[in-house]
Amino acid sequence: MNSGSARPLEGRVALVTGASRGIGAAIAKRFACEGAVVALGARSLDHPAQGVVPGTLRETVADIEAAGGHAVPYRLDLTSPESRAAVLDCVVADLGPVDILVNNAATAVFMPFTEITEKRLRLVTTVNYLAPFDLCQRVIPTMRARGGGWVLNISSYAGDIPTTPPPDPTYHFQTAYGSAKSALNRLTEALASEFYADSIVANTLAPVKAVLTEGVKVTLTEETLSDTSILEPVEAMAEAALALCTSDRDGLNGGMYKSLTLLEQLGRTIRTMDGKTLLEVS
Repeated sequence: MNSGSARPLEGRVALVTGASRGIGAAIAKRFACEGAVVALGARSLDHPAQGVVPGTLRETVADIEAAGGHAVPYRLDLTSPESRAAVLDCVVADLGPVDILVNNAATAVFMPFTEITEKRLRLVTTVNYLAPFDLCQRVIPTMRARGGGWVLNISSYAGDIPTTPPPDPTYHFQTAYGSAKSALNRLTEALASEFYADSIVANTLAPVKAVLTEGVKVTLTEETLSDTSILEPVEAMAEAALALCTSDRDGLNGGMYKSLTLLEQLGRTIRTMDGKTLLEVS
């Protein structure tokens, strides 16, 4: 599975969900600038979702192409099995079999447990767990036949198993989202184990601090936005994702990694999304 190129993802096809903005767009650009052809999946093809949060797939494509990379957008509704199947069929027909799957798209509801409706629970569970499960089932047989591949599931601290006794305010109102992300973490471990012999590498990645994406900005106060101690650059997630999606089965595999912690352990510096410049992080 090693192309022998100076660019570690040369010749790879990567599918990144939730790539119209934020972490997904950053990972897609980093991968494209390292040689991958990137399929971008999201609902926001030409217009922002619900017209509220900035970012579209067209904008991500333009940003990638301006940096010299290649990406193709696909309107993807992760709540629809038909949409998931159709988009994957188009990706394979247009670009070739998927070598790297990044399940980044997410949705969350933060409310008291007793107020969570079945409809909301189904939405959160579908986007954060069932859709990634389905996409993995669709790409892994081809990865196996081709001698390997990479699955990267983007998770959250909300999916961590608490290590302190209750009450822990960190987990308040996180029941639906945290449960779905915890299931995603467990799926990752199972994939890494079951497909180890097939050289399919599976990991989860979560930020250590808040990543100041377009979606996060609309939820934070001005005071919080100015507190750099609780924020990490989106480039840290992109750099860590690159490390995990260039690992082999006996390296970084089957883990639940945190971005800044992983990069520190690897002695790996954060680079700009085009990979050309070291990023100065305060």
